[in-house]
Amino acid sequence: MPTNSERVSAGSLACLGGAALCVTVAELLFKRGATATAHLPAAQTLFGISVLASGWTWLGIISYVASFVGWLQALRRMPLYLAFGLMSVVQVLVPLTSWWLLGESLSLRRCGGILIVLAGLVVIARPAMQSEEKL
Repeated sequence: MPTNSERVSAGSLACLGGAALCVTVAELLFKRGATATAHLPAAQTLFGISVLASGWTWLGIISYVASFVGWLQALRRMPLYLAFGLMSVVQVLVPLTSWWLLGESLSLRRCGGILIVLAGLVVIARPAMQSEEKL
């Protein structure tokens, strides 16, 4: 049975969900930024610095900072082990949105992995959610 410090409120889930969405958006923006600068000569892209010339990359950085703020707010309200485990939802969101928005492929193996991650999320979240329902 989860202790009081392990209970999950709607506010903490909102912070964590916002952080997960911001990370997902950031990854998509980073991909766009990397693609936009792919035409540059190899010498300019050696350390990845040239990708900073893309506005997409800067938007991705801003989204990552927003994610960081949401993450810190979530950590103020829930245990690290639970917040960290629930952030695994990013492993589902990034492949699905890159398939949907960028046209990237999703193999059957990857879809199976996504289902396993979703099952893990249920296992991690269920005890904390059940304790919140009893309040």
